Amino acid sequence: MALLSSSCAQPFAKYRHAQGVRSPCLPDTGRVPVFLAAAAKAPLRQRRSGLSRVSRARHLAASSASSAAAVPPSSGPGSSSAAAATTVPAAAPFLTVLLPTALALLLCNMDRICLSVAILPMSAEFGWPASLQGVIQSAFLWGYMATQLVGGALADRYGGKLVLAGGIAWFSVASMLLPLALSPATVAGGLTVPVVLLSRFLTGFGEGVALPSMSNLIASHIPAASKARALGLCFSGFHSGNLAGLILSPLLLMSYGWRGLFYVFGLLGLPLLFMWLKVVPDSPARQTAAAAAPAIDTTTDTATTTASPGKSRVTGPEAAATSSTAPVPAAVAAGPGPDSPHIETSAATAGGNASSRGTSAASGSDVSIGSMLASSATWAIIAVNVVNHFGYFIYLNWMPAYFNKALGFDLRASSFTAFLPWLVMAVGSSAAGLLADALVSQGVAVSAVRKGMQTVAFLVPAAALLVLSQPGISPAMAVGCMTMALGTTSLGQAGFVANMSDVAPRAAGKMFGLCNTFGCLSGIVGVTAVGFIVEATHSFAPVFSLTAVLYVLGTIIWNIYCTTEPVF
Repeated sequence: MALLSSSCAQPFAKYRHAQGVRSPCLPDTGRVPVFLAAAAKAPLRQRRSGLSRVSRARHLAASSASSAAAVPPSSGPGSSSAAAATTVPAAAPFLTVLLPTALALLLCNMDRICLSVAILPMSAEFGWPASLQGVIQSAFLWGYMATQLVGGALADRYGGKLVLAGGIAWFSVASMLLPLALSPATVAGGLTVPVVLLSRFLTGFGEGVALPSMSNLIASHIPAASKARALGLCFSGFHSGNLAGLILSPLLLMSYGWRGLFYVFGLLGLPLLFMWLKVVPDSPARQTAAAAAPAIDTTTDTATTTASPGKSRVTGPEAAATSSTAPVPAAVAAGPGPDSPHIETSAATAGGNASSRGTSAASGSDVSIGSMLASSATWAIIAVNVVNHFGYFIYLNWMPAYFNKALGFDLRASSFTAFLPWLVMAVGSSAAGLLADALVSQGVAVSAVRKGMQTVAFLVPAAALLVLSQPGISPAMAVGCMTMALGTTSLGQAGFVANMSDVAPRAAGKMFGLCNTFGCLSGIVGVTAVGFIVEATHSFAPVFSLTAVLYVLGTIIWNIYCTTEPVF
């Protein structure tokens, strides 16, 4: 017996002071190293629990890998591994993502376009010349531009759902602020213009986060193969806001005056906000964190092993080692190895760190504005965005005034006549998405689709505007040309708009915000300049000619520098 004890003790003499479990082979120390004891007991522990802690960690990793593999590879626009990693398809995406987003954008544009109708009776009441009308209408874009970039960054970080919810609440309150602030005391004090400018600035400030949030929601919840269609549906809601605004505004003006117009549109934000918070899914990062939390807790809870009276407890330096963030040992990565608490916990911790790094990379938070601005792909989108917004905001803010002043329509006829171009544009947005996705599915290169759609979206309106700039044009021809111009510019939703998430699948919101900031600046210049040009020339013809030239320049730049390769 003494000989047996001696022979057992000899190989383990160097572990005399190691913390472990009792062994009958070592009467002098009574312990063997804990990792050897754990290795000996691993089969029994597996029989008891079904899966060891390392096996559970491997099982979770395998489940995550298989879930990622289950996402079908996309041949559609902007497909990339990064895009796939950041996309969590929503259940019933039309009802939970696309329809709510379309309704939110619809209300955005109703609150935006109502001033283009109300400006006529307000100008008559307060004596505003055309140049001042242009400045007042541009005030919306001051605020709109201010939150494009920050809205995109916040949407990429916290999700489009939360950011757009805040925007809905903000612009609805700001819309109601305008008639409230224009009290008799304000008018008597000569503060009418500053109050109107502030109210419109705040309305635009809230609405500035809408389109970047939409871009984030589509990139997060809609597969790449359906992206153009999804954008088309959302922009149909966006342009339908112009339709609803132009239909309802004259009716509300006749019934409640221009003040009632802002009250009604502002109050509509309350039911929309309740629906939005209830229906729209959280961002993928929040969903992933919620789903992963139980698994992480289970793993880390087992880092400290509590033993019964016959077993030991890992404490002190050993416990510190188990909570370290050291990489997973190669032996574990390669295959079965010692099933010790150290390796179990290190594997779990390393997996958590890897998940954290992956989430950060997938969210695009590491993509800087400087890196975006250093890319020619970004500047191609910016150039087209500048041209598009120059024309779009002129149509949006001055079309009723054009039909009223240049064509002699009354207020109600001007609004209803302006309705037709926006109707065609709303339909065209959905048609553009369907056409683009159909072309891609038939094997047409994504770059060819993007370039072709944007080229048509600019050159056809350029031709229509050149016709509009001719003297003596009939009202019917003017309405037809305006309808053609707006209807075909909607094809750009499948051009430069879709290209934003082609180029930046991990930072779609930030890219949209950056490019739209330049676009809004262009809109401010365009809307303001129209007022001064019309006041000086008493004609809209120079405005139409200038816009047509910009469309041609934008087309040339786009076809030279556009790319659909993921850059960010």
